[in-house]
Amino acid sequence: MYFKRISITKFSAEKIEKNVRLLSLKRHTSLDFKSATTYLAEPNKFFLGYENDRKIDLLRIITPFERLLPKIIVTFDKTNFQEYKLRLKLISMVILILLTIGLILNLVYSIQNRRLESDLGSILIVNIIFYSLLFIEYKIVKRKMGLALNWKE
Repeated sequence: MYFKRISITKFSAEKIEKNVRLLSLKRHTSLDFKSATTYLAEPNKFFLGYENDRKIDLLRIITPFERLLPKIIVTFDKTNFQEYKLRLKLISMVILILLTIGLILNLVYSIQNRRLESDLGSILIVNIIFYSLLFIEYKIVKRKMGLALNWKE
């Protein structure tokens, strides 16, 4: 389930594909189940990449300090490198769904009972923290994609 589609008009599809492949470490299994955490920065590598016959998925390489951030996977269709789509990694999507369901159920129970549930505040705070971390990860991924697209070698 993609939540954002970003078009790239500044660069040619060939340059985008070349830079994406150049700045990615290739993996042979789905990125939904891969850890992208490393203590040592790989020089000139920003992403882990998984390629199949229809698309290329990229997952930002992170440090152990960034483990709490939700993970975003960038997807390029092989037929169109002029745009990419963003989606959450499977575990991040499950957490998002559970937090949202908890918040909605708490709101429904609060409305039905005509009083605030005792844990509504804590669930709301956890949701706000998760969405804030998701926004931070989105900004980091967008910055890394910008660096990758502007890469000159």
